[in-house]
This record gives sequence, structure tokens and C-alpha cells, in this order.
Amino acid sequence: MSVRIARRVTTLLGLAAVAVLATSLATAAPKPANLRVTDTTETTVALAWNAFGSSDYVLHFWKNGNWERVTLPRTQTSYTWTGLVPNVDYFFWIKSGTVAGNSVMVKTDPDLTPPSAPGNLRVGTVTASQISLAWDASTDDSGIREYRVSMTPQQGNLVWTGPTSATLVGLAPSTEFTFTVKAQDLGYNVSPASNAVSATTEASTDTSPPTAPTDLRVFDEDGCGEVELRWTQSMDNQDPQSAIRYRIFINGEPDPVGIDAIGTGRWITYGVVDGENTFVLRAVDSAGNVSASSNSYPIQLNIC
Repeated sequence: MSVRIARRVTTLLGLAAVAVLATSLATAAPKPANLRVTDTTETTVALAWNAFGSSDYVLHFWKNGNWERVTLPRTQTSYTWTGLVPNVDYFFWIKSGTVAGNSVMVKTDPDLTPPSAPGNLRVGTVTASQISLAWDASTDDSGIREYRVSMTPQQGNLVWTGPTSATLVGLAPSTEFTFTVKAQDLGYNVSPASNAVSATTEASTDTSPPTAPTDLRVFDEDGCGEVELRWTQSMDNQDPQSAIRYRIFINGEPDPVGIDAIGTGRWITYGVVDGENTFVLRAVDSAGNVSASSNSYPIQLNIC
């Protein structure tokens, strides 16, 4: 079983367990706690309950496939859970010692407001194959999930990053690139673009191609033509493995997704026809030197 399938099974089992517990609590005899929601925001849920039982209260919260718990003194009959994600269903229940209270399920408020644009995008170190960037953080009412760095001309370097900095690798030498950055908040709203900056990579005298990728294979096939490719990474006389790009070819044509894998030995892409799809890789170093082809890997796929 693949890691992704295992995760899906774990998630489904967890959700099933929550559903069973919620049904059991809902159909049992009325509980004395009267656990209830008193307020919600995009990232918080406020709860209250009546005093019951004789022990400290334990408030349970189902989050990311696990139970989280907080123990509260008997003098406290309210609590606000923070750090939540907008527009998501959350499940809570409470007990006091062996006395179980009721449960509630509530959805946080949706976040409809995009973040502010990242500010002061600027260029740092520039080499023949790398350009580093930094910018000032965006502001948002629910919080920033990540930033997207876009580049022209595009070389498979659309980068999602948490920090307010990024280094673009595997770039062609003696080439001018222009960059912008957008922020995405916890509600998946995207900000306007930052200011644009440009930088030109240095010249390179490298004329030696990387070694060919080896052991190309389909590690996982998830239906509807989606495959996870894996391979042994190439080596280069100048570039580290983290800067080597991999061009994917399917049935002799460039992958229509149009994004190169960079510095990795795995990639998710899609077949292009019902029936046999044959995958091949070629490695490209930062000077633009192209390796010999990898082994080919044919596989029968059904495209949805």
C-alpha cells in the first residue's frame, strides 16, 4: 500500500470513528453538560457548558486525525479554542471523570478577504544558476498559509514557501528573470502580486551535461492517469543535485503540464492517452546542458 493510500485510509478511518462517536453521543440519553457553541470566528470557536460531574473537565477536540485534549478546573465552564482554519468543521465533546457530556460539531466562519500584497520584494545573491529573493510579510485576518514565487521566463520554478525568502535554483546562465510574489491565507484567498524585480544570472563556462537519470519507474498509480514517478538523481560536474532539473517526456513528447522537476528524484504527473504511456527523463544543468535519456518506463493508464 502506498504512503498516500495509507494516509487516505487512516483519514477515512478517523472520520468514521468521529461519525460513530458523534452518533453514539447524539442517540444516548440526554447529557447534563449542555456543551454549546457561543461564538465562532474564522480561527476560533467559543464553547460553554453547565456544571456537571465531580471531577475536572476534559474537553476533547478532533484535529488533523488526532484527539487533542485540555483539562479545565471545575470552576471554569467556558473555553475558546484558537488557531483553527476558516470554513472547516470541528468536533468537540466534554466529560468530567467518568461522566460523559454531549458533543457539538461546528464550522468556523469562512475567510473571504485576501491578504495584503507582499511588500518590498528584493534580490539578494545572484550566481550563474541561482537567484535569492526576500520580501516583507503580508498581513491577513486569519493568517498566512504560504507564499507563491512566480518567475518569467518560467523554468519550472513556481515555488510555494512558508518563510519570506526563497532561492530559485537550476536557472539558465546569462538570462534575465523577473519575479513577483503572492500570499495565500488560511482560507485559500490569494493576495495581489508584490512589486516585480528583475535580475540577470551570471555567465557560465560549463559545457558538460549531467549524467543520465537511472532507474525511472512508476512508484504509485492513483487512477485517472495520475502517476508518481521516481528515479535515481543525476550528477553534474558543477551543479549540486538540488539545482538539476528533470524534463519529463511522455510518448516522446514533453509533458504537457510544462513544469520541470528540480532537485528531486520523485514527481507526480499524468498520462496523456488511454492505454500505454511511456515515460522518459532527461536531466538539465544550470548551464542548459542536457543529459542522455533515462530508461523508458511504459505503463497502461485509464484517463478520466
